[in-house]
Amino acid sequence: MTSLVYTVFHLASLQCSVRPEISPCTCETGKAWNHVELNCEKLESFNAVVDSLANKLNPDTKIDLKITHSQLDDMEMRSFTDMNFNLYKLRMQWNGLRSLPELPFRGLSNVTYLSIGDNELDEIPKHALSHMPSLLTLDIGRCNIRAVQQEDFRGIQLVTNLILPSNNITRLDRGSFPLSLLILHLGRNRIESLNGSLHDLSQLQSLFINANNISDLDGELPDGSKLRLLMAHNNRLERLPANMAGMHNLETMHVHFNRLRSFDRVLRNAVNLSEVLAENNELEYLARDEFASCDKVENLQLGCNHIRSLNSSLLPITKLKFANFSFNDIEEFSMAELHGLRSLRTLSLSSNRIERLLPDPRGVQELILLELQLDNNRIDSLNGALAGLGNLRILSLAENRLEHLQVGDFDGMQRLEILDLTGNQLAELKPMETTLLPNLKILKVAYNNITKLEQDFKGLPVLCQANLTNNQISTISSELVTNTRCKNHNVPGKLEIHLDDNPIMCDVRLNELCRLMAVQEARIRGRSQCFENDQEVCTVLPMLYKVDLPLMVTNIKLVPSLLKGNEELLPPLIATLGQPLINPVIIGTAIVPPLPPALLLTTTTPPPPLPLPVAPEVEKNESTTATPVTTSSSTTEESTTTSSTTTTTASSQVALDPTEVVITTTAPTTTSTSTTTPKPNETLPVIVELQEADLASPTLNDTANAEAGGDQVLKEDSAVVVPPPGLEDPLQHERERERERERQLELERDLDHEAVAKTEYETVEYIPNLVQPPVVDGNDALTPPPSKANALEEDSDAQSNSVHAEYPHAAQSLQIPEEPPEE
Repeated sequence: MTSLVYTVFHLASLQCSVRPEISPCTCETGKAWNHVELNCEKLESFNAVVDSLANKLNPDTKIDLKITHSQLDDMEMRSFTDMNFNLYKLRMQWNGLRSLPELPFRGLSNVTYLSIGDNELDEIPKHALSHMPSLLTLDIGRCNIRAVQQEDFRGIQLVTNLILPSNNITRLDRGSFPLSLLILHLGRNRIESLNGSLHDLSQLQSLFINANNISDLDGELPDGSKLRLLMAHNNRLERLPANMAGMHNLETMHVHFNRLRSFDRVLRNAVNLSEVLAENNELEYLARDEFASCDKVENLQLGCNHIRSLNSSLLPITKLKFANFSFNDIEEFSMAELHGLRSLRTLSLSSNRIERLLPDPRGVQELILLELQLDNNRIDSLNGALAGLGNLRILSLAENRLEHLQVGDFDGMQRLEILDLTGNQLAELKPMETTLLPNLKILKVAYNNITKLEQDFKGLPVLCQANLTNNQISTISSELVTNTRCKNHNVPGKLEIHLDDNPIMCDVRLNELCRLMAVQEARIRGRSQCFENDQEVCTVLPMLYKVDLPLMVTNIKLVPSLLKGNEELLPPLIATLGQPLINPVIIGTAIVPPLPPALLLTTTTPPPPLPLPVAPEVEKNESTTATPVTTSSSTTEESTTTSSTTTTTASSQVALDPTEVVITTTAPTTTSTSTTTPKPNETLPVIVELQEADLASPTLNDTANAEAGGDQVLKEDSAVVVPPPGLEDPLQHERERERERERQLELERDLDHEAVAKTEYETVEYIPNLVQPPVVDGNDALTPPPSKANALEEDSDAQSNSVHAEYPHAAQSLQIPEEPPEE
């Protein structure tokens, strides 16, 4: 027997294997063993369809013929019977048909399915239908039919599925529909009244009358019918028909987007009802026995109404899984309304007027609720009403009026994964320190009034995202994420803490916090308005505030001075002499760049600086600069060593009386004028000493400079450099004077740039330096004045060394002579 079936199926397949003679039509094997599907598309005439298929197929094979997007104006000339095959399904869509002639359909007694929708028919082709008495399904949807008259379906009394949606039907004659109908689709028409046309359809199981203008169903539906599905949404219904109380077979009812004010208890006996969609109505009241026998309802959608209380109406619905009461007028909700609903998965109570949540004295441990929506209400306290929901995974309390969380509000929520507290008035999350939420992955607390974070994440071991944007957070404890390591489906990840628009995003201490969080597998995210760059704050901060040096402040005396030009003002990155830019250290108001250990400076108390006139538009600032020098016990080694040193400039945000600066630090020593940046880790502690200025003590300490080979004595009126014996060279002085004349012209042009431009990311005030005149020694040799950076000045018995005396190649563009040098 199996071989016979295979042989027959193989023969049917051979009919569609290669059939060039039916071109342009195509052939496919149908789902059944003796069925073939023919598809003819974009033919120029009906005559071409007949010629292509006539006598080409086995007469015993059942044919499903589809003709689409073709020109069939000549249908009256030929008939489907001319094709000489067994036609049982006929589809003629998208052909622009305005009417169907009778002749082509004669003899189609075996056709059980006819689709002539998606055309331009303005009336039902009753003459063509009369030749297909076996028709079971008729689709005339998406046409221009205006009325259904009594004689339209007289010839197809066995039809069970009648599809008439998306037409322009306004008229329905009583008795026009066959009594055999099981499915009737009249949706998306212009029907205002059913006119009793459905009252006798006792076999009807599915009725679609959606998207019409029907306002009343009283007396329209068959009494005691077998109706299982009613789609009556998007109408103007003000009440449900009374005879629905006897529709025990009803399973699905869609009546949303109507004007219903009450169910009038007509559903209390619907023992098979499983889905009720009634949102966007005007329902105000639910009777206590509204769903008395509806224990099979799984989906109940009653959102966008005016319901004020559930009135314990849900208690009989023991199989309820999804319930939506959002956008109603509920003012108080008790968890006792859910008692016994052991199948409830999702409950939405958002956008109501709930002010109080009441706990269920019998407990909620029996509930398996997975998602609870309570956002957009007026809740000011949880009162522990939700504690014990051990299966809850999503809890939304956004846009309420919560000011405080109480210890125990979230107890027992072992499976909670998402907690949304956005848009409340919370000032802290401290009560959560004692609450264990072992599966919480996402915490949303944006738009609150939180000012600090301490150990609030202590009970959140697998948290992966914390949204804390738009709060008032200015302090974050280093212990915040000590017990938190992000895990998603047991896969380790990084905790993302979003802090946009919080005060801490402008705090320099965030730089160290970013590093600390990174060590603990957490990351601070967010963009700060304090920075121009549109980058993540933990990406920008290390470039602006890079702390590489430990700093000890011991003695600082400030001396007013004048900066030469804007091009030398590069805070917060400080330019050094002969060296590239280095990231500075910011401690309080001092900026000191990290320097590799090489030279040790001693401190001195300098004499008062020379007063010079300052331009009126220049701000009266103070700056501190340090000129490193080296010491050596051998004078002979000094004459054979050549190196370039680095001048470190420090700025201070102080505007007081002139004071002096003494800094003990280390400076790099190189054997060439290298332009490489020192490694950040090659640093030593920087010691800065704070002292009061002593203007009455002009003494200097002596410091021998092994590399410069000379002694520089700074006095009140002049600065003289005495070269060591054996190093004087007349040619050297001549070359030096020549260079000085060239630089003088350039410096005089730069004197106009006395105004100091401030950078956007400044953290201190920037201070101009004093200008000191050049000094001519006894040999008429011009000794360059101290550099623009204030030299470290020593006790009166010591001699200081000038960088420019021995090394003419050192940067001297900072020199600003008061008068032209003498020839």
